[in-house]
Amino acid sequence: MSLLSLTNAEFDYGREKILAGVNLALHRDTRYALVGPNGAGKTTLLGVLHGELTLHGGQRAIAGGVTCRYLRQESVLGETDASVCAVRSAVRAVAFARELALQEELAEVARQLAQTAPAEQAALVARQGRLQTEFEHLDGYAIDVRLDAALRGVGLPEAVWENPLVRLSGGERRRAALAAALLGPCDLLLLDEPTNHLDLASREWLEGYLAERRGAAVIISHDRWFLDRVAQRTLHLDRGRLTDYGGNYSFYHKAAADRLRQEQAAWRRQQDHIRQTEAFIRKNLEGQKTKQAQARRKQLGKLDRLDRPPAERDSYRFRLRPQRESGGTVLHAERVAKSFGERSLFRDLDLLVVRGDRVGILGPNGCGKTTLLRILAGLEAPDAGRVVRGHNVDLGLYDQNLRTVSDHRTVLGEMQDVDPGALAGDLRTFLGAFGFGEDMIDRPVGSLSGGERGRLALLRLIKEGHNTLLLDEPTNHLDIRSRESLEEALHDYAGTLVMISHDRRFLDQLVQRLVVFPSGPGEQVRIFLGTYGDLARTQAEERRAAAEAAAIERPRPAPAAPQPPPGGAVRPALSKNERARRRAWIEEVEATIAALETEREAALTAMSTPECPIARRVELADRSVAIEAELAAALADWERWHTELAGEEA
Repeated sequence: MSLLSLTNAEFDYGREKILAGVNLALHRDTRYALVGPNGAGKTTLLGVLHGELTLHGGQRAIAGGVTCRYLRQESVLGETDASVCAVRSAVRAVAFARELALQEELAEVARQLAQTAPAEQAALVARQGRLQTEFEHLDGYAIDVRLDAALRGVGLPEAVWENPLVRLSGGERRRAALAAALLGPCDLLLLDEPTNHLDLASREWLEGYLAERRGAAVIISHDRWFLDRVAQRTLHLDRGRLTDYGGNYSFYHKAAADRLRQEQAAWRRQQDHIRQTEAFIRKNLEGQKTKQAQARRKQLGKLDRLDRPPAERDSYRFRLRPQRESGGTVLHAERVAKSFGERSLFRDLDLLVVRGDRVGILGPNGCGKTTLLRILAGLEAPDAGRVVRGHNVDLGLYDQNLRTVSDHRTVLGEMQDVDPGALAGDLRTFLGAFGFGEDMIDRPVGSLSGGERGRLALLRLIKEGHNTLLLDEPTNHLDIRSRESLEEALHDYAGTLVMISHDRRFLDQLVQRLVVFPSGPGEQVRIFLGTYGDLARTQAEERRAAAEAAAIERPRPAPAAPQPPPGGAVRPALSKNERARRRAWIEEVEATIAALETEREAALTAMSTPECPIARRVELADRSVAIEAELAAALADWERWHTELAGEEA
């Protein structure tokens, strides 16, 4: 039985159908990716599923008792008077409203019990039992541990937990809203771009959290790597139609291409049939085969004609052409260092970038990635060391904090300024592929949102013909289709590329070398030769080796207990040496039990930390199960040996 369903759902905003006869059934404990081009209505569909938008036709049905939480793209915590609260307190109040209410009720019942005569306490005791059962079912005793883990996981360090929400940036308040949505109990979680404002470590934590979380989820995201790791099914919305694919994003991508080819082939076959039938009718309507022609005309009138599929579903194609070639050496950073106050971002960093290199820069938010890119671009001076730029290097920088477009021009005028010889139609197609539709072409740049301005600045940079590109988060504000277009163009780009990105699939497809900033203090920036996928595999191997090394150091289990005599025979009395041997065994097994309990607590603590990778978390979970089995066996031995000694001493 589905927990929420849509039947023949219809919804529109007066121009074209957003939902046109959509049928959908969401099942428990299933995670769905919701994909489709910008403007297809993905956010509208989430609003319909949540129940805040009313269908214009069809039916929405939700199973009894099902609870739903919705994180919108613009959701931030503290939009009301709660903004004066400290971050941690505000998230706690929103996420654990029911648990905190139960705590207050339990405290009130305890107070009443203390003031009530024993003969009149039965009803209060029964109520206390019901409240306690619900509180324990909600894991109420662990709310603070879960809260702290989630705050760290979404990238909110302890240093900001006691700050008022009003002092946080929009991105930090968005992360606080994400933590509250994840922690709150619900059967269906609706997430609209949950990875916005998250760095790589936080995205990996979110992947692990969603993979382990009980309940269903529908997730909109432009992060294809994230969708591959999280989604079990993929819903594709386009032109009012919703198609359900039984796999993650990569499965959908291939299956949708196959489906489109089949639809195109079916449409072409039908068109051939229509042309042949119409030709037969024209030729024979007034001849000897008039009746056959009339019959075929009737059949043609009853034919259910297929809509013409789009010509192709591939991304818009364009090329990046450097106007000239650079020298062999493009950039050479020698022993570069940078600090802010007492905080060192990096030191003694050496990086040689030669013509044609593809270098990625990755690390947590605030670690110094953008600062390094600006130093390489010559816009910021290092504290120590130097950066030498090579011969004929024509460098273009896309900086999220810089806007190289002019407010007084229109969107189309901005493109014509950088490429005056291009046809207006070609420029319109280029802009349309990146989200600038006909209604935006003649809009002044000054009226655009920050994301739209950033996207236009990126397009201008693409058109300028640089032979070296430094890109800071170029895929921000791009949908999946635009990301794939840019990815394809950069793949064929003949110049040199250095970029920062949290889009792991984008990195994996484009770079062959990585500058990796550490996640912890005291560690050095390192250069890794390989793709992001190579790095992920290397890190997994390092974690596996560390786990194996830790396993070698684990204490040995106690010696096996002697087997009882067969056939239920009475065991002979223990000798003095056997009693001494059992006491020694008991001491050994008590030490083993203590060590296993300590290891179990350490494993549970490590699993709850946000920096614990998914692979390591799986290893710890497997080890925790093994520890429970070892503990059970050790406790059974301890009890048996104690029983044997007690019997002898009796």
